[in-house]
Amino acid sequence: MSSALRIVPLLLLLATFCPAQEPAPRPNIVVLLSDDMGYAQLGFTGGTEVPTPNIDRIAREGLQLTQFYVQPVCSPSRAALMTGRYPWKNGMEERPTAVSKHGMLRDERTIAEALREAGYATWMVGKWHLGEWQSPHLPNARGFDHHYGHYSALIDSFTHTRNGVLDWHRNGVPVIEEGYSTFLLAREAERLIENRPADRPFFLYLPFNAVHGPHQAPDDIVARYRRLGKNAAQRAQLEAMDTAVGTVLAALDREGLADDTLLIFTNDNGGTPNTSNGPYRGFKSAYHEGGVRVPAALRWPGRIPADKKSDALIHVTDFFPTFCRLADADAEAGLPLDGYDVWDTLADGKPSPRTEVLYSLMTIRSGDWKLIEEGAQYYNWGKQPLQLYDIVHDPSEETNRAAEHPEIVAKLRRRLEEIRKTAREPEKSEKIPGYPPAVYGEREDRVFGEQIRRSIEALGAAKDDATRNGGQ
Repeated sequence: MSSALRIVPLLLLLATFCPAQEPAPRPNIVVLLSDDMGYAQLGFTGGTEVPTPNIDRIAREGLQLTQFYVQPVCSPSRAALMTGRYPWKNGMEERPTAVSKHGMLRDERTIAEALREAGYATWMVGKWHLGEWQSPHLPNARGFDHHYGHYSALIDSFTHTRNGVLDWHRNGVPVIEEGYSTFLLAREAERLIENRPADRPFFLYLPFNAVHGPHQAPDDIVARYRRLGKNAAQRAQLEAMDTAVGTVLAALDREGLADDTLLIFTNDNGGTPNTSNGPYRGFKSAYHEGGVRVPAALRWPGRIPADKKSDALIHVTDFFPTFCRLADADAEAGLPLDGYDVWDTLADGKPSPRTEVLYSLMTIRSGDWKLIEEGAQYYNWGKQPLQLYDIVHDPSEETNRAAEHPEIVAKLRRRLEEIRKTAREPEKSEKIPGYPPAVYGEREDRVFGEQIRRSIEALGAAKDDATRNGGQ
């Protein structure tokens, strides 16, 4: 027998005992989103006022992103996360107000829909703010099997109301209950994890209403921060949110899921003026870095390097195609995405495929350069002069280089002109008929409105309880 023929049976024998490596199992995906938190309020970003051991643990056991970008305010960022598309395309460039009935465009495909189509259980626990009135805009109609939390921008954290209107729901049914919203959300997430389906992975989206105003927290937590002489209740909100993050981490640990879960913590926009955005200029609603660059940490043991930092350019829209890749979901089934698959960047440190970020139709970063067009403004941020910054070497945006580099200004202006052509008409912003209703959600108000009106005063929803506000 020739040597070649003798080798063949040996190879067949080895193949019997050395099967091909199985593909990596699809991870559970958990996204924890804070609201209006300052960049430098966390321990891992240099904060010293409030201990945040649980959030810091995610950063320590995972990867910190130092150039992670969102939009300047909440709804545009949330819509970008949900759709993988910029807000001027998905109808959320302007956020819904307390009295408006418009929402995210209905032909947009959400990441929850994509993951559910791929076999995931999809849960949302927390703040939605992508439409709070019409049923087709609400979470259960946008891909989530389960929703618990509130629809609008903000609530009283104890009465779960806004302007006396109940905004607390579970799967399209109003919920009247006592409890501090941050802790209630954590307990709901904990229950979902404990009672998860055994035969499929899950996607948990947990956007806290903390640390958004009204700044409220339990008295015993607020008392620890009165010594600071500034917004003690906002600091207490942050501590409470960190405790809630710890509840989720403990549930994953207890259920043996930590190694099978991609866990992300980030923020929806820059911090408000009563927070600290560290070295960055500006705050929420501003196009400067303090309004759009936010902390982000990702953990997946064994898949994402631990205790590392990445300065890769990444935007919140990039989560959509990245999640789809990991979940074996079809990223291309909906409208064209603006996000990039950045998994190789996160896991292996390869260069980011992204070279530009759009903050609005008048603000762009391309490579090292960031242009704020003359006249750009947003909400409480006044009109701005023409500005050009070398953002890599001047992240604090101290030196306007527009006069020195007219050719770069012209190039970026041409790019913005191209981008403006992609904008779509949002839904008309009409007022909720007969505002205020008893409860947010048109169907809920119709079915449960009278019952809510009879019950809401007993809970104290219309009262201003200064002690629960931490005296702020």
